[in-house]
Amino acid sequence: MADPAALALQVGVLLKNLIEYGAEVRSARGNITSLCRELSTLRGVLEDLKSHRAGNVADNGVTDCLGNARTIIDELMQRMQPANSRLGRHKQSLTWPFKQKELEQSLARLGRINMAVLMILMGDQHSFVADMHIMKAELRGITDVITNELESQRRKEIAAYLAPASPDAAHAAACSVWDGTSSGEWFVQQLQPWLDDRDPKRRAVVLYGVSGAGKTTIISKYVEHIKALPDGPRLAYFYCTFNDNASQKVGNILGSWLVQLAATMPSILDQFGRAESSKERLPMSALEDVLVQMAQMSGPVLLVLDAINESNDDRKIIDCVTRVLQRSPHIRLLLSSTPYSSHFQPEDIIEMSMLSKDVQGDIAQYVRRVTQSNPVLAQVGEQEIIDVVAPKANGMFRWAECQMTFMSECLTARVARQALKDLPGSLEETYINTLERIPIASKPWVRQALMWLSYAHRPLTLDELAEAVAIEIGQSFMDDSCRIKPPQRLLRLCQGLVAHNITTNTVLLAHSSIKATLESTALRQSPVADFWMDRKLAAPIMIRKLLTYILMKDFGNATCSSKEFRKFFRSYPLLDYASTMWAIHACTHARSGGPFQQEEMQLMLILLANPEDTGAGQHFKFWIRTILGDMSEGNLVQNATPLYYASSYGLAPIVEIMLVNGLVGLGTTKTPSHIDWKSGRYSSTPLQVAAYRGHADVVELLLRHGADPNSRDIEETSCLEWAVSGHHRRVAELLLQYGAECDQHTESPLRQQMLYSSHEKDDSEHDTYVEIPYFGREEISDDSSSDDEGEDEEHALPLRGFCSTSSGLASE
Repeated sequence: MADPAALALQVGVLLKNLIEYGAEVRSARGNITSLCRELSTLRGVLEDLKSHRAGNVADNGVTDCLGNARTIIDELMQRMQPANSRLGRHKQSLTWPFKQKELEQSLARLGRINMAVLMILMGDQHSFVADMHIMKAELRGITDVITNELESQRRKEIAAYLAPASPDAAHAAACSVWDGTSSGEWFVQQLQPWLDDRDPKRRAVVLYGVSGAGKTTIISKYVEHIKALPDGPRLAYFYCTFNDNASQKVGNILGSWLVQLAATMPSILDQFGRAESSKERLPMSALEDVLVQMAQMSGPVLLVLDAINESNDDRKIIDCVTRVLQRSPHIRLLLSSTPYSSHFQPEDIIEMSMLSKDVQGDIAQYVRRVTQSNPVLAQVGEQEIIDVVAPKANGMFRWAECQMTFMSECLTARVARQALKDLPGSLEETYINTLERIPIASKPWVRQALMWLSYAHRPLTLDELAEAVAIEIGQSFMDDSCRIKPPQRLLRLCQGLVAHNITTNTVLLAHSSIKATLESTALRQSPVADFWMDRKLAAPIMIRKLLTYILMKDFGNATCSSKEFRKFFRSYPLLDYASTMWAIHACTHARSGGPFQQEEMQLMLILLANPEDTGAGQHFKFWIRTILGDMSEGNLVQNATPLYYASSYGLAPIVEIMLVNGLVGLGTTKTPSHIDWKSGRYSSTPLQVAAYRGHADVVELLLRHGADPNSRDIEETSCLEWAVSGHHRRVAELLLQYGAECDQHTESPLRQQMLYSSHEKDDSEHDTYVEIPYFGREEISDDSSSDDEGEDEEHALPLRGFCSTSSGLASE
């Protein structure tokens, strides 16, 4: 007879595997629960048989039942074994290993085995009824644990979808400035009456201050104050940062607020499950509705947003929070910004300005802390430094920070005392002095680094930055002889201008005022005018460098193995950014009115060559693999066409060249060169994907050259329906103009209201910011079990461009 104890242990392992498997599978929750229920019942029966009756029960068919149980458990174990690699687990998330009929048969077999053993035990033991009650209670407990685990994993996925940008790093950095001091207490005290008032007339406060005054530090102090209150309002906070586009989008801000507020009511996230599974674009109205609902359910809510002036969506953010404030009396708002023409009406808000007298005490505390921690400055004298720095700062916290950083590097007290006498008069002068001190031979490297940090679309890692600085336009290979080794040398060259986050290994400009100085007239007229820069002048250089990188010889083999493909991302640190962002830089440049020079156009056309070409076409296929990641198996790469992806990214000049020069035609629909050839996860035409993403200029080009306005994707969704659901009014007008047919989805009153409502305007034609398209890639998994040299889990390569920074609500 099979050992019931061993079988019970095996069932336990199977249940664990099933939960782990279920965490990756998105569409089989009901089946998983049913299977867990039957297996839990079987384990209870086996435990009962082992513990109480193993030596006393006559066989009466138990041997046969246990043999059948072992057979089915072995079958399930084989099919339910979780994959060891992330690649394998990603595949599991796409498919459930049971067909419905097979699952029903397995469940029926388990049910018959359970019933047969129970009937045998019932005839042999008098305590069976009592044991059954205990077993049912245990079963309910196990089922609850399994259900809770699956729900927890699912909600984490939903939270990541709603909030792709996190405020944690910015908040921690801001808190580190005042930690251990009472800086910012003046603001806490001034705002206390407003916080104590249960029904204030004005529920929005805006803190104004010039760039560098220390607004972010003050906001972080207030956030920590609210957190410490035992009976304070529910809190959600966020920081806009100039060097991370994901932190500037209104959808990501709302999503982060929702996820933070959902910490005490996680079930409210479940309503976004379907949207997360399909990665659909959520309208702002849906997020606002849930935010208002949460405020009504949980009482007073305080929403905090720092540095709204650093967002490209500042007008949309103001419109959004104004609507939310009007809809719910339970919501309050705290914003910070540089002084500018506010979209708020003065009677709607409480305006607070950071005055020099308010900040001077904070500056003195900061100077005291730095002086006490530095032996050289301590020799100069704490009070002597405070007496000079605090009043001369004139309320500019950033200015004081720069001076203390510079003096902290002095090797002797005598040099530090001289530096104290020669302090510059402004932030601009401070930065210009810093640039002047850079050795002549190092200035080109520093300028390149500052350019990338000023205009990159997401934070760069130190390795990415070093690679971007080192690459030369036209270069065909990259090895250690071409690289900055070690990359930390770049940090030393840029000292005082950049900040390195050791936790994330990202490098940022030390403050937004540095970028303002780099673009200022004062710098252009200074002795270091070579450092002056402008986005429109920098964009072509960055585009050429990124395309040069993708077109290097090593990336000309699109058929390389998965193992080799994954290793490219370690050997070439800039590959992820180059592959996901070159087209974003190109589209942003075009939308802002910047022209493409012949050199950029030539590089783009080389990359977007016909995939059938065994030469340059291989680079196109390799690029498609990089943006699809582990989704690149099957026909997605084979069916990919340059026109589809140029349309998806909104590269109107490239699309026009393809159409005008006959690279795309209206011949047979069975050739990839046809204008309506279908590509992508949903088998869509170039017109469909351009309509989905709201690229009106591309839509117009395609329609003018004969694209079918009534084409449908694999789910039978029309171009017009995508335009309507995405609120792309101009795109919908073009489609109707060229003969698109309305159906029940586009004619319904709700859809018409969404299309023509002024509630959410179609700003896509005028918005120079470009959303990063999402093509299904979540990570390039680096399977350590199959690689050489004992590579470990840390080599899994997250796709920062899609997951951790800029993807989310407005992406596919």
